[in-house]
Amino acid sequence: MLQRFLDPATLHSISGLDLVAKTVVQGFIAGLHRSPDFGFSQEFAEYRAYTPGDDLRHVDWNVFARTEKAFLKRYRAETNTQLLVLLDTSASMGFGSQAVNKLDYARFLAASL
Repeated sequence: MLQRFLDPATLHSISGLDLVAKTVVQGFIAGLHRSPDFGFSQEFAEYRAYTPGDDLRHVDWNVFARTEKAFLKRYRAETNTQLLVLLDTSASMGFGSQAVNKLDYARFLAASL
């Protein structure tokens, strides 16, 4: 079955695909995915009022010039995520032609990931 789908041309055409999660995840290693925690990245999250002892490098001086109050810029941390692929193997997945059914396509998609 896999030989029908995973020929060298198909493998080459999907080799450059990147998978990026669209949900917030929590992890301990820096990566591509948003985290509910704050840390270092380029994605702005919020402003927080300055408190004594905070690092002055994170003060947004433009906001300070407008408001005369010091605010820190906070950024979303980026983490790695784990992905679990589950396939529906119920009888309804047998729908399709004799050559290829929905389960075959689902297996191909899972293998492509």
